Amino acid sequence: MDEERREKLLHDVEEGRIDVEEAIRHLEADEPAPDKGDAIGETEPQTLPAKWRQWWWIPFSVGVAIAAAGYGLSTLGGWWWICAGPAWFVGVVLMLLMLMSSRSPWVHIRVHTGEEEWPRNIALSVPLPLRPVAWFLRVFGSYFKQFDATGLDEILLAVNDQFDGKTPLTVHVDEGENGERVDIVLG
Repeated sequence: MDEERREKLLHDVEEGRIDVEEAIRHLEADEPAPDKGDAIGETEPQTLPAKWRQWWWIPFSVGVAIAAAGYGLSTLGGWWWICAGPAWFVGVVLMLLMLMSSRSPWVHIRVHTGEEEWPRNIALSVPLPLRPVAWFLRVFGSYFKQFDATGLDEILLAVNDQFDGKTPLTVHVDEGENGERVDIVLG
């Protein structure tokens, strides 16, 4: 039984579910390792990036729909062009951002509140368009005093270059006796 528990702890450390210090605490306290799957369902945090990376086309499709609606409004004539221009522009910008961020890392936030009532679990997954944001900071950063002398654009590009899509950055926070847990996966 002891050997089996050690193997499970070692496996959990290798998978990134728990850190080394927590594994040592469980060994010293002579208690089993907690079951730390994803806060939502049984998906492990390491599989989230591969699972969600393909969904960039949903906001891209929304951009296509907004641009098409803007074009449709412009063909009606009259004063409809006042609504058509901004709608078309927003749709085109959204499409371009999603095309540029189709290979960008995603941030996945999974919160298990530890409560028995709703909302028990909260899940959010969104793409991080690091390259477009870095470009924006390079071009327009001099107009913002906070970003004028920073190298934030280089940091964002370095972070983007470090992600190969296979090895995500995982942050796991386990708080309180109520089972409150937060998993943040970037990748």
